[in-house]
Amino acid sequence: MWSSGALTDIEKAKDDASKLVVLGSAHRAGIFEALSEERDIGSLKEILNADERALYIILEALYAMGYVNRIGEKYVIADKARPIFLEHGDEYVGGSLPHFMDILGAWLHLPETLKGNKPEKSSGKRDVAAFMNAMAARPGNVVEETVNHCLNRKSDAKKVLDLGGGPGKYARAFVNKGMDVVLYDMPDAIDYVGTHFGLKDITALRLKKGDFTREGFVKELNGESFDIVFMGNICHIYSEDENKKLVRRARELLNNNGMIAIEDFVRGRSPIAEMFAVNMLANTESGNTYTEKQYREWLEVAGFGSIEVKDLDGNENQLITGFPE
Repeated sequence: MWSSGALTDIEKAKDDASKLVVLGSAHRAGIFEALSEERDIGSLKEILNADERALYIILEALYAMGYVNRIGEKYVIADKARPIFLEHGDEYVGGSLPHFMDILGAWLHLPETLKGNKPEKSSGKRDVAAFMNAMAARPGNVVEETVNHCLNRKSDAKKVLDLGGGPGKYARAFVNKGMDVVLYDMPDAIDYVGTHFGLKDITALRLKKGDFTREGFVKELNGESFDIVFMGNICHIYSEDENKKLVRRARELLNNNGMIAIEDFVRGRSPIAEMFAVNMLANTESGNTYTEKQYREWLEVAGFGSIEVKDLDGNENQLITGFPE
């Protein structure tokens, strides 16, 4: 997604975008789950509490696209669509698609954002479930690669702080390598992942609620220090000044020979960094993607040396590591 290179085929992109909105809307409304067995529009209307006209139009569109089969007056999800929307395997997009729909809504406000207007904040609570499930859709092999690189550089690590680790994919991977891990994130995120992802039941994993952008967050950890402070895909949410502060706070939480580890999309190395920055423009007040030079400067100013930047997942993501000098 968001790869750069050849010019976009505008007509094909418009067609794909339209189809994606239909699929995302159908999934979010529960249509695919309801169609795990054959149903007519009348029964679907009752199950989904939906409008009959809207149901008919969307079902026929899904049938035309090949995601739904029509048998007489009944509909059922097509076999090729089951792994995409029902089965939680490698092809499943049900975790990430609702979040992408939210992102798409924000992108439509980019003309106003270009004139200096900040992204609109919803008056209600953020869709924690959509966001956490989207983050949980990160491929397991990428997570494993990241954690292995961390432990190759810091082979004697025993205790890890996962800042903003959300669904806990990295935290779980560190635990599976024998680490004791503290997962620190916002209260609503911790409440959701503790229950829905079973994180509260993992013995070597402690869940800690808080806001690491606050100056006093270091004190909330009650003097604990860590062998690794891991910051996975959070720097792009914040401004350069905010990231400088975050790196400095991470330094305060490390043992003398501890290691900071930052995973993100580095401009000049990741082919999606520039387009991902557009997503941050649309969805955050100050987010961006940053160059290797910027990351190195932040770490050096905070007192880190032996800085290394490693390409991950081909070269889509990068891992920046460093040690206190």
